[in-house]
Amino acid sequence: MKNYCFLLLSLLMFSCSQKKVRSTAFQNKPGLDLEKIDFNENPLEILKSKIDSSANSQEEYVKKGYSAPFDYPVGYKFDPWNGKDSFYGKAYYSKVTDSIAYYKNINFNRIAFLTHKNKTVAVLGNAEMKSDTVYNDLIKQLTKQYGTPSLRPSTTMDVFYEWTTKDRYIQIDYSKGMSISAMSGKATEMKETFNLEMLIFNKDAAKAIQEIQQSNYAKTKNYKIMDGDFKLYKGDPSKNIILADSLLNEKFKD
Repeated sequence: MKNYCFLLLSLLMFSCSQKKVRSTAFQNKPGLDLEKIDFNENPLEILKSKIDSSANSQEEYVKKGYSAPFDYPVGYKFDPWNGKDSFYGKAYYSKVTDSIAYYKNINFNRIAFLTHKNKTVAVLGNAEMKSDTVYNDLIKQLTKQYGTPSLRPSTTMDVFYEWTTKDRYIQIDYSKGMSISAMSGKATEMKETFNLEMLIFNKDAAKAIQEIQQSNYAKTKNYKIMDGDFKLYKGDPSKNIILADSLLNEKFKD
């Protein structure tokens, strides 16, 4: 009788354990959780066979020696932003894959990593949304979580926001587009698309880039930015009107 009770108890515990495992697995979303980025990620390990080797290279630049595949920024020798030290690191992009990453309830179909001296400094996610309400909800969510945005657009031409936290900058950019589908025997369909970019940049690495840009400007009076997909708008005069005004005022002072 004791053996029977022990066996029944064991089976019950095993069944409960299995249910718990299944429940946990069901709750876990597929892909990389962008909210848990700690900049210790290994892009080559995460992406593996999903790397898009053509996303961050221009064949013409490679042939002429202006940059190599995965170099960031692309063509850094052709258009140097920091003289002989214009090479910054490597950028690895994923192929377009459903739910390769997520942030809260938003699924991203493409992610990219920027590395500097073999260490991840930034992660970029791209998502296609069904409506602009998702973007507006994300703004409210991030504002509730991180406070008032530290940078926002000053014109109606752009739609972007940035939040500053203890160890990172979080930048989101929103744009509308059109997709066209044409099938034999059917009328061409045009559909409005809503695109979201989320950039998570290590704060110390971002500040170092900004300091280089400002230092170079002080020497040359020519403000050059490290351009590319991982560009933080706070260091771009075309996006940051306060920065643009300060450069303009300094120019007139001279």
